[in-house]
Amino acid sequence: MRRIGIAVLGTGVLTALLVAVKSQLPAAVPPAAATRPSGPSTAHAPAVASQPAPGVRVVDPSRMMDGSHLGAVFTNPFGPVQVRADVRGGRLVDVVTVRLPTAAARGIEIGMRAAPVLRAQALERQSADLDTVSGATYTSDGYRRSLQSALDAARTGRPAA
Repeated sequence: MRRIGIAVLGTGVLTALLVAVKSQLPAAVPPAAATRPSGPSTAHAPAVASQPAPGVRVVDPSRMMDGSHLGAVFTNPFGPVQVRADVRGGRLVDVVTVRLPTAAARGIEIGMRAAPVLRAQALERQSADLDTVSGATYTSDGYRRSLQSALDAARTGRPAA
């Protein structure tokens, strides 16, 4: 029994050590990033180019109308998700979560954990092309779709459906 305890402890320590060492290593540069021209326009771009998710369009920020634009409500098995996009100077300056799932404690927990991550991505990327938060697939999808409808409303100047 003692050997098993030491083996488990040793594995945990080894894992922690590997994580610590890996976090200190410089990030590997993907081959596509090595050929990309560097300059001020790519300074904040992600190193890996990704395609927008199906149904998500990257919005030209210079074409968005200033104001608060309410996104459509998208319901998932845990409840509704809705966001409001605030645009100033043609740029997305804030994304406010209007509705998150409240049907169950787990849905509330997931929404409260995922919303700040999704908001930060939206403000950084200036679009609804967001990564799915692990463990919050339905909430991430609803957030992404509601944000896209709000950005579409900002671009057309019409209220979101």
